[in-house]
Parts: sequence; structure tokens; C-alpha cells
Amino acid sequence: MTAARCVAVLIVLVARVVCAADFSTGVELYAKGDYEGAFEQWQALARQGDSRAQYRLAQMFADGVGVEQDDRAALRWYRQAAGQGSVAARSELALMYSLGRGVRQDHSRAAYWYGLLAEDGRVPAQYLLAGMYREGKGMARDLARAVHWYRQAAEAGHVGAQAKLGEMYLYGHGVDEDLTQARKWLDRAAAKGYDVAAMERATLRHRLSENEPARAHEMVRIGSGCFAMGSAPSEVGRHDNELRHPVCVEAFSIARYEVTRGQYAAFVDETGRETSDGCHTYGEGGWGPRAGRSWRDPGYPQTDDHPVACVSRDDALAYARWLSEREGRSYRLPTEAEWEYAARAGSEAARHWGNDTVRACVWANVGDRTLTRHYGEWPWTVHPCDDGYVHTAPIGSYRVSLYGIHDIVGNVWEWTCSSYDAAYRGAEHRCTSGDRNGVARGGSWSNSPRWTRSAARFENRADARFDLVGFRLAHD
Repeated sequence: MTAARCVAVLIVLVARVVCAADFSTGVELYAKGDYEGAFEQWQALARQGDSRAQYRLAQMFADGVGVEQDDRAALRWYRQAAGQGSVAARSELALMYSLGRGVRQDHSRAAYWYGLLAEDGRVPAQYLLAGMYREGKGMARDLARAVHWYRQAAEAGHVGAQAKLGEMYLYGHGVDEDLTQARKWLDRAAAKGYDVAAMERATLRHRLSENEPARAHEMVRIGSGCFAMGSAPSEVGRHDNELRHPVCVEAFSIARYEVTRGQYAAFVDETGRETSDGCHTYGEGGWGPRAGRSWRDPGYPQTDDHPVACVSRDDALAYARWLSEREGRSYRLPTEAEWEYAARAGSEAARHWGNDTVRACVWANVGDRTLTRHYGEWPWTVHPCDDGYVHTAPIGSYRVSLYGIHDIVGNVWEWTCSSYDAAYRGAEHRCTSGDRNGVARGGSWSNSPRWTRSAARFENRADARFDLVGFRLAHD
């Protein structure tokens, strides 16, 4: 090798070492909180084509860390990194196109990026792509392709895909109905505690003429602790009944998911409990009581994996007593204090993921652009995002909180067992059954950002029913 050639090779090797050192320096600066220094390091490398730096730079623009928040700039750098094969960047691009962040919402582009990830064997992308084929988002609805990608993810161990694949076999969607395959995949998912699968198994048991007892809800254990209940005076959207005060709770368990329509149907089938006095729903003329509406027909379409709605606190308590007898465990509703402690998941922000309303649709089913596209006009302000559902969504459709709880914000308000007291004089710690004045928490598919906060409270009669109120269970 000539001397000139050796020098050239040496220069290239040194350049690579310097680039690696610069990227590592950026990581170190970022970890120390020197975001501007990290930004300068990564920006220089990103312009040289370093995909790692491009991705980190995009994250800083997306989150507004060390630089003014700029979704368009984030999108630009994610594209650069994705073009070089960055898996993380492709995933973020798909999400941005899906939510319409920094770009016009485009499910077909989201599907393109998810497709690349899925073909590359990325299991979460296979699951999401299957859902897009199933719902016809960004492409023609194709149940056979949905089955294909659910199977790919299910065989790799994705519990959600196992549940969905079992459901496809159970109902013959995109594949010939096959109860053996349905049982195989639903059993695998249910063995891992996937509650939606438990409800599909109930349908399977009915079709197979089996009569085993209903399965208990999957619960999350919450350790004892203290927190600041209520909201700070400066919190955007705060109500006067959210007095901030110190509260401690003992250890308890709370359901990972809201009670589903299918679970409630099993309760009604066995107990004969029915209600015929209507439900408050949204329709022509706005919100109001409507005869003929009930949990069976809340005024919008639902399947058995959606949260039950149009149930009163009295109905919820009756369900808890029934399940307690069936399972030999004392189920109940959470107290207001327990509910908020679990909902916050250690956060003092307005919501467990923070104060951001733009990213709400990643975490929850809330009042959003999907709602306004469907109704044209809506009486409340909506979140500036798209969660994909007009009304309720199947439980577990969104990201899980740090405490492992799904849909603790949005989907449906959740009854607590506490009596309502605007001044917080201790009722938030107790369960009561005789008081006719109840309180629900969490917001719903219809609500504005003001109501989808951890501290927001919805007072009403314990026997009242609304198409946006359901419940989740707890036990000591």
C-alpha cells in the first residue's frame, strides 16, 4: 500500500473515531442537562449524515428539549434517519403521520413505514399494520392481510396479536372460522393475563357449550404511598372542587382495564339484572335522557371488548358483588383517593404522561378531531389530535401508564365508591353505599382537555346512567 493510500485510510479511521466521540459527547452532555451542548454536537453530525445524531436531533425538536418545539423539523430529521434504515426513526415517522404531527395526517404514509418495519420483522409494527388492514386505515380494508400480520406477531409472542388472531378465527374474519385455532390463540393470550382475550374466550365457551365460571379481572398491585391529591392553582383547566391536599393510601389492587361490555353481559345473563329507564346520551338537541338507551345500546356501536357504558354506580356495585361471589374475592370500586393515586402513576402533572394535550391520542381515547369529523360540530373543545375512534375504543388500545394501567384517562368516566364532597373533608378515603351522590373520574371519549386531567371530578346521582360513564374494579 502506498504512503498516500495509508494516509487516506488513516484519515478515514480518525474521522470515524472523532464522529463516535462527538456523538458520545452529545450523549454525555444530554445526560448532564446541557441540552444546548448536546444539540450542537448532534446537529453537526446529523448534517454529515450520522443517522444516530439525526434521530436524537429529531427527538429534541419533537419534545422541545434544548430547542424550540418544532414538529416539522423533527419530521425532517426523522426522515433523514429513516432513509438510512433507523428503525426507531421509522417508528416515529409512522406515529407522526398517524397523528398528523408536523404534517397532514396521512394513514397511508403511516402504513408505508409500518410496512417496512413489519417486513423487517419488527413485531410491534406487524401488530399495528394488522390493525390498519383490519380497520381499512390508509389502505383498502383487507382482513386476510390483517390475519397474516396478526399471525406473524402472534407467533413471535405478541399477546395482543394472539388475542386478535384468536378473535379473527372465532368470528371467521379474513379466515375460515376455526374454533380450535380460536381456542389455541385466545388461551395463549389469556394465560398471559390479557383481559380482552378472556371475554372472547367467554364467547368461545358459549359456542362450545362449556359452562366454566367467568374469569376474574387482571389486577395491578399498587403499593402504599402518599401524594398531593387535587390540582395546583396554576393548572390549566382547573375546577374549584380540586383542592390540593396531602393524601396517603394503603396498598390495594386496581383492574388493568375497564369492565367491558362482554363482561357486563355475562353478569346480566346470569343475574337477570336489567334496566329500562333509559340513559343520558348525545343526540339531536344535545345531551339528555333518552328512553330505550342502555348498556346494550348506548347510541353508538360497540363490541364486547369495548368498555361498558350507560351503567350507574348502583349497577357497578351490583356487578362487583356478583363477581366477588363468583371468584371468592372481595371486589369493589376504588375510592376517589385510590383512583387518583393510581391514575397519576407518580406524576404531579395534569395527566400521567404530562401536560401535553397534543400527544393525548397516543395515551387515551378522548374528545378529538375524529369526533368533530363525525359530528361536524361539537359542544366542547377537543384535543388537537386523532385517536382513531369517534366513541369508545376497545380496551387496551392505547399506551399503558407507568403503573401498568390502560385507559385510566378517557374512553369512559369511571365510577368510584366514594361520596362526592366538593371540599375534600375525608369522603375521598371511604366507600359508601347509601349516599345517592356519587363521583366518577378520568374523562371520556367525548371530553375536552379540561376534563381529561387526573384531578377532574364528575359528580352525579349514584343511580344515573350516561353513555360516557363506566367503571373499573379494585380490591384490598
